[in-house]
Amino acid sequence: MADVSCPVPAALRSFPADLPRARAAIADGQKLTIVALGSSSTLGTGASSEERAYPAVMRAALASLLQGHEIDVINSGVGGNSAHQMYQRIEADVLSEQPKLVIWQAGVFDAIHDIGIEKFKRILRKGIAMIREGGADVLLMDQLPLPRADRFPAYPGYVAALHEVAVETDTPVFRRSELFSTLITEGRLRPDEMLPTAGDNMVDGSYHCLGVNLARTLAEKLSPRAATVRP
Repeated sequence: MADVSCPVPAALRSFPADLPRARAAIADGQKLTIVALGSSSTLGTGASSEERAYPAVMRAALASLLQGHEIDVINSGVGGNSAHQMYQRIEADVLSEQPKLVIWQAGVFDAIHDIGIEKFKRILRKGIAMIREGGADVLLMDQLPLPRADRFPAYPGYVAALHEVAVETDTPVFRRSELFSTLITEGRLRPDEMLPTAGDNMVDGSYHCLGVNLARTLAEKLSPRAATVRP
């Protein structure tokens, strides 16, 4: 799938914080293991194949952008997982892989079911601390922009809560919500390419755009050479 409709300005997809452990692995010529922790939109629900899920797309794009480096991306998404369920899986499903970077996509289930914003924030703080103590950088990924968001009035509060915890803990955020909203507003991504409707529409387009934009951002963070290569 071509990514001609996917690129966005660096200001939209980037973040100021450093990823020191992942950057050091690249600089030292070590294998870089990345674990994608999340729920159905990390697992790849709705994609036409496993290779169309965003972690696989990101891995392929990183291999092209960071040629000569060994990069492994492990998909640890479980459909329907809450932030607490993901937190409970960190030791077994994440730290056991000895990653240098964990991309944690969380908050959709919690917002839809309104588990409590303060509870959600506590879980994020504990998970971030556990991952860092395990030797990895953390990159949070915020929630999807939901169609008919009026059905879930608490949803914006959970998006804000994730960003509040990010600021408190000095954790970078990949702004998936803003990325997809921009692509949809500009007509480069259809709403039914972001989320399946009636369960029969593939979401390959959104996974692809997410994967290539995230890969581009990570490559620029981890290697000065990659920052000079056009998308």
